[in-house]
Amino acid sequence: MKSGALRWFAIAATLILALPAVGAAQEVVITGTVTDATGGVLPGVTVTAVHEATGNTFVAVTDERGIYRIPARVGGYRLTAELSGFTTVTRSGITLLVGQTANVPLQMTVSGVAETVTVTSEAPLLDITTSELGTNVDPQQMSELPVQGRDWMTLALLAAGNRTNDMGGVPVQDSREDNPEFQTNIDGQQVTAQLGPGGQPRFSRDTIAEFQFIANRFDATQGRSTGVQVNAITRSGTNAYSGLFSGYFRDSDWNAEDPVLKRVVPGSEQQWSMAAGGPVMRDRFHFFGHFEYDREPRTSIANTPYPAFNIALEGKNTAKLGTARLDYQLSPENRLMVKGNLSKYHNFLTPELGSNHPSSSGTEDNTTIGLLAQYTQVLSSRALNEVKVGYAGYGFNNSNLTTWSNHPQASNGITNGHPRIQFTGFQVAGNTNWPRYWTQDVYTVRDDFTFSYNARGRHDMKAGGEFLWDKKVAANCSFCMGRIDARGGPVPANIEQILAVWNNADTWNLNALASITRRYRVGISDSFPVRFDQPKSAAWVQDDWRVTDRLTLNLGVRYDLIWNATNQETVAAPWILGGRPQDADNIQPRLGFAYQWNDRTVVRGGAGLYYPDIIAGNFTHSTRINTVTFLEPSNDRRSDFPSNPFNGPYPTYQQALQQTCSSNNNRPGCILRAAEELAPPEGVSELTRTWQTSIGVQRQIAGNAVVEVDYVYKRDDNQKVLHPNVNVTYDQATGVNRPFAAAANRPLPDWGQVGFYAYQGWANYHAMQSSVTKRFSDNWQASATYTLSGYWNGDPAPLAMIGGVVREVPFAVAGDLGGEYTLGVTDQRHRLTLNGLWQVRGGFQVSGIYFFGSGEREDSFWGQDLRDLGGGSQRLRPNGTLIPRANFVGDEIHRVDIRLSQRVPLGRGVRADGLLEVFNLFDRANYGQYVLDEASRQYGQPERNPNIAYSPRALQLGFRLQF
Repeated sequence: MKSGALRWFAIAATLILALPAVGAAQEVVITGTVTDATGGVLPGVTVTAVHEATGNTFVAVTDERGIYRIPARVGGYRLTAELSGFTTVTRSGITLLVGQTANVPLQMTVSGVAETVTVTSEAPLLDITTSELGTNVDPQQMSELPVQGRDWMTLALLAAGNRTNDMGGVPVQDSREDNPEFQTNIDGQQVTAQLGPGGQPRFSRDTIAEFQFIANRFDATQGRSTGVQVNAITRSGTNAYSGLFSGYFRDSDWNAEDPVLKRVVPGSEQQWSMAAGGPVMRDRFHFFGHFEYDREPRTSIANTPYPAFNIALEGKNTAKLGTARLDYQLSPENRLMVKGNLSKYHNFLTPELGSNHPSSSGTEDNTTIGLLAQYTQVLSSRALNEVKVGYAGYGFNNSNLTTWSNHPQASNGITNGHPRIQFTGFQVAGNTNWPRYWTQDVYTVRDDFTFSYNARGRHDMKAGGEFLWDKKVAANCSFCMGRIDARGGPVPANIEQILAVWNNADTWNLNALASITRRYRVGISDSFPVRFDQPKSAAWVQDDWRVTDRLTLNLGVRYDLIWNATNQETVAAPWILGGRPQDADNIQPRLGFAYQWNDRTVVRGGAGLYYPDIIAGNFTHSTRINTVTFLEPSNDRRSDFPSNPFNGPYPTYQQALQQTCSSNNNRPGCILRAAEELAPPEGVSELTRTWQTSIGVQRQIAGNAVVEVDYVYKRDDNQKVLHPNVNVTYDQATGVNRPFAAAANRPLPDWGQVGFYAYQGWANYHAMQSSVTKRFSDNWQASATYTLSGYWNGDPAPLAMIGGVVREVPFAVAGDLGGEYTLGVTDQRHRLTLNGLWQVRGGFQVSGIYFFGSGEREDSFWGQDLRDLGGGSQRLRPNGTLIPRANFVGDEIHRVDIRLSQRVPLGRGVRADGLLEVFNLFDRANYGQYVLDEASRQYGQPERNPNIAYSPRALQLGFRLQF
């Protein structure tokens, strides 16, 4: 980090830490009214909550309205109310999950014969204080439900309002490319990777105690997401020494055959997990530690139209994950938590082999590092503050599986890779930035202050601020391997001979493609890495105003600022102009209500405005126009053009600049320069703005079950969209672009393809989401969710260079080029989940999950640039018709997972569990990926998707020793 960054981070940390240090971690809140036998309120009652697992104590005193409020930790509690002259009341059996606010009223009687009255009852199921829509995945579900691969994030699929079909990795899939719609917070620390590629940080299932999935309208204390928030809590030590040692094993000998490949895919997996926790000082100081090692030998099999390319690759994925946590309650008013985590993951093959050439895959290694210190202190019965200081680091690197001694960057030591080749209906693909490495280092300081007061009702006000110094490095070997556009004709019949050895580009006869090669693109640079900082700050006020005993208003406002969000500091004339304003007006009002209709019914609703976080691509692509030269020579009809596009050695960076037509006044033989994903011009650079609205009802149908039904509406404006080429002109009479290949048709003839991103898209989501939850009692628990929904989005007008400025084309264009509004990609009409757990008898337990999705929409395309746009829309068919937008709907998904476990006591507090899990019990052929290129011979056929949601039947055996 630069010294300036360190200085600003230190200043922000000092300012926030200078606020009154207050609190106990605000994972849950216990509140209620204390009354006497006549119903009169009792001020001055001392209410003590004892966390049963750790012995931590939390104390509050009722105000003049008889109300107490105790911010506390997740877990089980025993409440005690004491007031001179009254019988002491104790209430036990109260268990709270993360994010919950429990209303626990207490009634006291005048002292008599009995000095203490003890009542056992559970926490209420109805939430009468908040209108946000959230689902809790409790500790029982976290530890006992079947999860293939044991990725805890898979259980997010069980949440009401989740639209995703894929399992694990991320809580929700983005509905539009480069539009992230979630934030993941571990112990209140934002840990989401905002790099774009490279996945998300990894945490063990045995580290996460429980989590909350907020699908709509989270309050003002959370932000930088236009979709959902996932709030997870890590496990901590208790007053009892405890430990865990477990193993989980899968083998392809126990699996069914893959429905796409029509064979059993070889592979196995071994996961070992161990944890320990307990008291350092009983009731006050506790520790917890965990380590997990995963080993997964596996095989991937290509499924192309060409038998010679249908190879099988064998390798091994590995993961090492560790966490340590200390909790120290210095006094009932002061608490300190310190936590650290580290994980390393190696994926020998990403993406999986599929319908394209096997060279498209590569390897990935990623690392997650986290540190968090949280100090809290209660100032009074009305005031509390919490300070967090942390670091969240994430990074990854990718390498190709191919070698090439003639790599354009061979003189710089890079011989890893191969030329990318675009055919009509087939690809020799691979990420055009590999080899690469990316890192993200986020330093955070945050303060949350809570103050309660009475003014025409009870107010629980939360105010706070946070500062994140987000430091990133993106080292892309951008197009350094070169890409051949060989879409000037059909795929050669002898393609298998042309590309002789799949992973050795030295054996490829590239010149055999000369007759169908149109152009070539390569990136040349002296320094590919891009380093940049993105300061992020926020401030908020949230007032939960209990107007009456039945009505609570949730009033909030939040402000977020991401400095340089769309790379305002970069200037690269004539494309990226200076003076572009910062997006600094992101004020977000939020309003909600919860009305208790009767003792069993709550009506809730509200609306709010939300803004997103941004991914690193907002900065990296547009910055490299000043560090990387993309050259795009057209085929000059030499027979060796594909292998020798410059008719000699590749130029250096300075030589490349001198050869570009834009730099040498179109000297004969000059080469067109290209660029991609440049920063948006003024007018289309304001970040996505999302309005979320809901109205619904929560109904308790029994002492331990609740039904929730909510209508949800989400409106996105200014969604991020990609414009692959703005260096084109459009014919107003026809509404289509003029052919890009003709220099006279380009606004800047001395430039090639120039891509931009812009915030222009829009979308609407309507849903009726419902859930039924029966918490654990009588040896079983269960829950179900169902969502009926529709998702529509629109493509904006295209951008083009007009009058020396990049702006929207001012007239209507053909539907495939912009302006259409239809059902969008990821739209899915019906989604249903069921899960349950039954403790039968004698230590025998059954648990299971059922998932149904009616099929998601996808975009089909024609694998040829028939509009000669230079990139982008490929919906025009050779017969002149247009492929309808989001026209392809995938098949239904049905999946049943089941777990059988038997617990055996071994004595002295030690117990052993034997586990048998079967995933996709009925071996349903589920598909999550299809060949969508209508020019392909395999169009419409399913592709093998490595995500476990689409795997064939698989069996897992395991054991778990606990003490």
